Amino acid sequence: MPSFQTKFERLELKFLVEESHADSIRKDISTLCKSDAYNGIRENGSLNQRGYPIYSCYLDSPAMAFHRAKERGDSHRLKLRIRTYSETSLASLEIKRRHSAVIYKTRTAIDRDLVEKAARGYPVGSVKTQSAQSVLSDFSRIAAKSGAEPTLTVHYRREAYESLVDNYARVTFDRKIKVQAATDWSLNPHPGGWHSFDEYWEKRSRISPVVLELKCETTPPLWMVELIRKHQLESSSFSKYSIGVGLCDENWGLGRKSSRRSLKALG
Repeated sequence: MPSFQTKFERLELKFLVEESHADSIRKDISTLCKSDAYNGIRENGSLNQRGYPIYSCYLDSPAMAFHRAKERGDSHRLKLRIRTYSETSLASLEIKRRHSAVIYKTRTAIDRDLVEKAARGYPVGSVKTQSAQSVLSDFSRIAAKSGAEPTLTVHYRREAYESLVDNYARVTFDRKIKVQAATDWSLNPHPGGWHSFDEYWEKRSRISPVVLELKCETTPPLWMVELIRKHQLESSSFSKYSIGVGLCDENWGLGRKSSRRSLKALG
């Protein structure tokens, strides 16, 4: 699991760029950032130099309240998700709140077999610290109040870089995004159930772009400002979760009020 920090307060600036543009940006940050240690993670016995896998299982209410808040552009909104990095990794339960432009994120990692129990508010003996227990209590309270359950799993590869000159700043490139409906707490997506974002891009663009994110404390460092200016980057409200909901809605009706029942029927 990538280096674990339990609490964040940061800006997240998103852009859609072509692969050649990503190469140029990578060169520009080479003296300011170091490669994330997990960029070279071994997967299926081979070394992959372009990132590491991420699985994010998003929870939502039966009426898709969190998705609807994003679609409306509510200035204050939140997401609940469970993030894993392999079929055997720990699971990170995360609460991601947006207040205008600032992101507040809290998370804690537990054994993946305990996820449903923790999310439903039952005691988890392996959680020892007060801060971790506080995150789990907050997570289960929001889930219970909203009726949120696993709704969509998003999978992609992330290539990440960490600033060498700031307390906290990251540059990430996300590729090969795909989604599928999540119908239970197992965190084991069906191998044949994926829908690629290529299906989404081909209707809107001649390319499948790379999702570039610049993450920093509440004031962007000057080198990020210059990077945006030099490359004429245009910000995007791109949301993997909300676009994934739309993509699956075309196939399974995800996002409709009766979706959870019909999805479970599909097995």
